[in-house]
Amino acid sequence: MIQRIVYGISFLLLVIAVGKNAWREESVSPHVLVDAPYAHAQKLDGNGTTVAVIDEGFDCTHLALKENFSDHKYHTDHGVSDVFEPLFFGKNGYEQESHGTHVAGIVAGLAPQAEIIPIQLGGFGGDQAFVKALHTAELSSAHVVNISMRLTYTGRKIGPNVQQALIDLAKAGKLIVIAAGNESSPLMSCAYTKSLVDLSHDPRLEGRLLLAGASAWKDGKEVLAPFSNYPGKRALSAQTTFITAPGADIVSTITGGRFGKKSGTSMAAPMVVGAACLLRQAYPHLSAEALAHLLLTSARQVSLSGEVLSHAHFGAGIVNLRSALERGKML
Repeated sequence: MIQRIVYGISFLLLVIAVGKNAWREESVSPHVLVDAPYAHAQKLDGNGTTVAVIDEGFDCTHLALKENFSDHKYHTDHGVSDVFEPLFFGKNGYEQESHGTHVAGIVAGLAPQAEIIPIQLGGFGGDQAFVKALHTAELSSAHVVNISMRLTYTGRKIGPNVQQALIDLAKAGKLIVIAAGNESSPLMSCAYTKSLVDLSHDPRLEGRLLLAGASAWKDGKEVLAPFSNYPGKRALSAQTTFITAPGADIVSTITGGRFGKKSGTSMAAPMVVGAACLLRQAYPHLSAEALAHLLLTSARQVSLSGEVLSHAHFGAGIVNLRSALERGKML
């Protein structure tokens, strides 16, 4: 436990230190933008909460994460602790992707005492891989599920088997947070993201699915990150289940015990998940749908520089832990 706390504090200090450079305009860190310091001052650290992170791979030996990762066998195809990061061909030759490790680190940065269950997608392809991963999350002890990847290899709408697996996941009482995508497009203009919006309003999910967009800090202002998908005008159904969180130049853990920056709605989703962990710790009696509703209704709708954040771009607004914790007292 002491080691876990030490690594958590060290990671937070590093995020703040590197974040000052990454967010050098007025030195506004992502944690400040979601008012995490307020939550941490209330001694909230995610203790007692569990997150399932579905991704392509993880560095489960990373010292800043080792104490967060669930100590039972990792959920891979063979049921053994062989979780690893895949390779891709980059400008310096073959490099490790670090996507899952980075996502897990963002959760741990906000909620350093949260347990993380890494669920690596199987390698047999097709919808089967997604269904298997979602089924593993359904059977797990996770309270919140982070999905920072597309749930289809084709870019088309979600397949019926994957859709049913998501419904089963929600029925198991999990809060599901899915990255909204990085095509700079309205959600209803793409078959895949439209199917996510439609599913988020399916009564069988009981309001337990949120879509996460990414904000950025540019020229002293909060803006929608230029890569982020967004609800769009006159798309009320998309706006009401869409929440925004910082997702540009986010510092987190990467493969090999290192730290680095990544951008994407993939980074915004675990910011939402980390916030959900702190809220669940504060109000453990709340259901998954109540947590989702609390996040949406407490979201900040005015930027730090005073501009109103449009629903067309920011949906419910930007995650606001201070407001959510205050509202939660009335539930």
